[in-house]
Amino acid sequence: MDLTAIAKTVAQALAALAIIVVLACLSLGLADGLRRPEAIREAVRAAIASQSFGDREGIERIGQHRLSHFSECIGLSTAIAPAAANPITFTLQSPALLWQPPRSICDSLREQLAGTEQPHFAYSRYWHGYRLVTEPFLSFFSYRSLQLWGGAFLILCAFLVLAPFLPPVIRGTASLARIATLVAVTALGLVMTDLPISGLTPTHMVSLSVLLLCWAVALRKQGPMELLRFAPWAFAMGAIYNFFDFLYNPDLLAYVLGWTFLLRAVLAEQRPLGVSLVQAILLQGVVIAGYIAMWAAKWVLVVVAGRIFGEQTSVPSQDFARWFGGGDGVYRPLQSLYELLLESATMPLGWWPIAACLLAGLALFSVALRRGQAAAMLGVLVLTFLPLLVLELKANHSIQHAPFTFRLIPFALVLSLAGAAAMLGRSAPITTLAPGHAGRVQS
Repeated sequence: MDLTAIAKTVAQALAALAIIVVLACLSLGLADGLRRPEAIREAVRAAIASQSFGDREGIERIGQHRLSHFSECIGLSTAIAPAAANPITFTLQSPALLWQPPRSICDSLREQLAGTEQPHFAYSRYWHGYRLVTEPFLSFFSYRSLQLWGGAFLILCAFLVLAPFLPPVIRGTASLARIATLVAVTALGLVMTDLPISGLTPTHMVSLSVLLLCWAVALRKQGPMELLRFAPWAFAMGAIYNFFDFLYNPDLLAYVLGWTFLLRAVLAEQRPLGVSLVQAILLQGVVIAGYIAMWAAKWVLVVVAGRIFGEQTSVPSQDFARWFGGGDGVYRPLQSLYELLLESATMPLGWWPIAACLLAGLALFSVALRRGQAAAMLGVLVLTFLPLLVLELKANHSIQHAPFTFRLIPFALVLSLAGAAAMLGRSAPITTLAPGHAGRVQS
């Protein structure tokens, strides 16, 4: 173990975090300073009147699937707030309208827009980086334009993820199996997620776009996919994603980056499966560490700013129990996984795509057993363990926001199949042990 290399990697990751925190504060402060609250009010009023802002409950329904505007209403309640006396604490605390169940935050937003003043509270538990897009855009354009342009950008980001796989297809050198796998993955990904319609909820469009951009960067990363070389990138991606995300999909980001690392290490660089799998899981942990580190930095800044300016602040420790419990506040193992499977089945085709993935997985596993390649296929499946653990740790939050947090399930189903097919389709043997060890190879 090279302690010097590890120390250098940690130093690079922390330096990246410091730069990201500074840029996050400056960019949010700039967006808040340039926003035009009255123009944003008019844009949102028009969106509500034209029904491009969900139904009366602030929800878009695509079949049985629900796209809630909860985070939109939170962010917009900050965007329409009058200019603050202290712009620094305003940016860090992100004051949002206070709501009390059974009334929703969208009810409070509508009442505020109608002229009934509502109380605010410091919603500083998140970074709210999506405001870099929503505040400037809605200061000059309509909410419907934001949905359309945001949806188009999200599709572009999805294309950037697919782009590295396309050259062999374009040149005509790809095998029929490769083309079929690419088509199947794309089709299932569209059918089993709400990606094509996420532009209707701009905060989640921003979050998903950043996730896909991070994935696209990982897919195009030059040089060997070595853990210590890629770890600072993964840590930085986790931190950047925390800036834009609402605790919805950190598990998904960790999963796709781990998946990319494993397949490239084993298939393109022909490194041993066992070592590569351990490193891929460690890399997933690095992504989550970057996500949490960025979160902690926000809380430190909020507390420090409160003390400097004499404003009462608090770290939202009360949220931990609420996030970690189950749907009714009592943790039950795998309950969140079950709820997210149910949410995945609310897509237009229901349970059929999930059943098709499971059947295809069984078929691939039977082929792997006959060829003696079961370890390679199981290695891809093991990549879901750490993301599922993260899902369990934020079980209550995952259940409460299942229409958004469910995305790990379809992505894991589809990418596990794609990864297994790629492992089985490899003509060269896949070693299970590190060089220098006597052992079997997967032929």
